[in-house]
Amino acid sequence: MVMIRKNERALLYLIRYFKKINKIELVKRTFLISQASRIYDYIPYKSSPFSFQLYHDLNHLEKNGFIETDDDYVKLISDKFPEPEVGPRRAINYHISVFGEEDGETIRRYVYDNYPFYTIFSKTEKKESYVRDENGILTIGYEGRSVDDFILNLIKNKVSILVDVRKNPFSMKYGFSKKQISGYSEEIGIEYIHIPGLGIESSKRKNLKPEDYAALFSEYESDLINRENELGILRKLGKDKKIALMCFEKDSNFCHRGVIGKKLHSDGFCVENV
Repeated sequence: MVMIRKNERALLYLIRYFKKINKIELVKRTFLISQASRIYDYIPYKSSPFSFQLYHDLNHLEKNGFIETDDDYVKLISDKFPEPEVGPRRAINYHISVFGEEDGETIRRYVYDNYPFYTIFSKTEKKESYVRDENGILTIGYEGRSVDDFILNLIKNKVSILVDVRKNPFSMKYGFSKKQISGYSEEIGIEYIHIPGLGIESSKRKNLKPEDYAALFSEYESDLINRENELGILRKLGKDKKIALMCFEKDSNFCHRGVIGKKLHSDGFCVENV
């Protein structure tokens, strides 16, 4: 049996109402629905709100025979799928009752007028300005976040450079392997840099208990003297632009990026964990 995730069930439920729908219109409708019941996260993009995860899910649903897609449209092929959860189902039904008969242009206009932040990178109509004019250093983990929510945090914090401090920039979680996260970041004007020399060997991180982290990070902190070249790169970048040090763990206290952050803070930088 094909595993259909809860957000994919909600997506199919919405597509079933229209039977065939323009992709851009679908994204904007799910964006509006997600304001009431979170189905996907969204970033400002070329055509206002966009979700990389949603497009990834469309590919998954097409491969498994639920939908057909072309460059512009999505068409329902099979309506044999589990119903979405109560919250998303109610939000979708409400959206249909209010906006179901509206055309794509009306939906686009409504989104542009009511959510101007999401037009900052629009190729057609900007309703709000946006400039990356800050410097400094952030640290951020992607544990428990979608790639869209992760990138949204970078945008809101005016990050210019994403610095990947993983030893091996691979992830089983969609969107966070090097090729994906670098490509998605650069799509919205954020430079990606990988500095493997600041990473910790994966063999040292296996099967750690909470009490083991202190010893691991103490050893890592002592070894930072041998990573001065890499730290020098961060200092230089952080003086001129806002940079974000990226790794997996949500809590920087359980991640080596927290140790790096403390070192840079002792060097006089303001370091914030987001």
